[in-house]
Amino acid sequence: MATERVRKLLAEAAELPTEERAELVTELARTLPEDYEADELDIDYEELERRLESVRDGTATLVPWEEARKALLAGK
Repeated sequence: MATERVRKLLAEAAELPTEERAELVTELARTLPEDYEADELDIDYEELERRLESVRDGTATLVPWEEARKALLAGK
């Protein structure tokens, strides 16, 4: 469960453009200790970097959050 501080930061971060949110994810992940268990995060950094690059170079198909959220909640 997220703390109030984390909820506030997430709300602010959600207002950033897609590219800046992706950059923030990368930078936050880099701040974690090296001995932090990758299984705890379940993040594939190579895949994340590949996707970030596709956003940067304009080849990614971006989906508005509300549309993605509806699809996730619908189980698609």
